[in-house]
Amino acid sequence: MESSWISRGVTAAAMAGITLLSTTPASAASYWNSSAPTAATSVRNTYEKSVTIGSRTFTIQLRVGKWGSNTYFWARAPKDSHAYGAHLYISVYNPSTKKWESRSEALNKKTAYTDAHRSLYKYGYKACASDSMIGSRWICTSTWWV
Repeated sequence: MESSWISRGVTAAAMAGITLLSTTPASAASYWNSSAPTAATSVRNTYEKSVTIGSRTFTIQLRVGKWGSNTYFWARAPKDSHAYGAHLYISVYNPSTKKWESRSEALNKKTAYTDAHRSLYKYGYKACASDSMIGSRWICTSTWWV
């Protein structure tokens, strides 16, 4: 019984750590947008990749489109893509910090979109997927450099 509580505590602490690692600084928060993936115009796929995670094979896409006066990138997994239970990520390389930052979305049976990131000069963008387990390997599209 006691080991079960310890296990839950370790899992909760690990999840909190992942949440902290995947958040962005407040100064960069204005580059993220949750409306763009479903409201953008002139949308196209920059990269598309078939990925296999466990026994599931599905497609992930790195998409780009115009929303308002800006261009945005986001990751997408099409509806009924057998991706249920996996996670979809948009991973963004920031040349100022020389680090990758990301936003994720749990996949279900509907079309899934991550938040979008505004297209910025010298930034890199890629779509990734992973299992829902902590420490799972990410499988990504190629990187699109602006």
